[in-house]
Amino acid sequence: MTTPLHRPKINFQWRSLSHYDDPYGDILWHIFWGIVIFISIIYSIITKDFLFLILTLIALIFFFHPFFYESIELDIEINSSGIKVNNNFYNWDEFMGFEIFYNKERYLIYFISKNYFHPGLTVPLETYLNVEEIRNKLREILDEYVNAVPWWEKWYRNFFK
Repeated sequence: MTTPLHRPKINFQWRSLSHYDDPYGDILWHIFWGIVIFISIIYSIITKDFLFLILTLIALIFFFHPFFYESIELDIEINSSGIKVNNNFYNWDEFMGFEIFYNKERYLIYFISKNYFHPGLTVPLETYLNVEEIRNKLREILDEYVNAVPWWEKWYRNFFK
């Protein structure tokens, strides 16, 4: 990893949609979660478990309310001082490395945090960006890792695209 004085001049900027995909077009989504929640409501009534009923109704809201599936437009900038995603700035000193991975639809950059208790940062790449150019510039600043993305992150990104 380079020191702040010896960092190369880089500047990549793009706009992207967040990784969320709207499941409302998929009828299987409605059927599956409708059955699960219906069975949970019946179970909570039969067993007279009021807390489980409340949790099931909250789950009903989370699974079917459109607010939780709206894509967010991201303004992403990678420059010599760090990474900016919308109004959040991340200094290079917060990361120990990166990995670029593909999730069946697009490339994503996973920045590995130095802090064990802080999750890494995942940034989506658009198809018009040159992935190899970005990889080569990031190698000048951070170490590149292979298979460093946690399995839950890959699963999450594949599930929500």
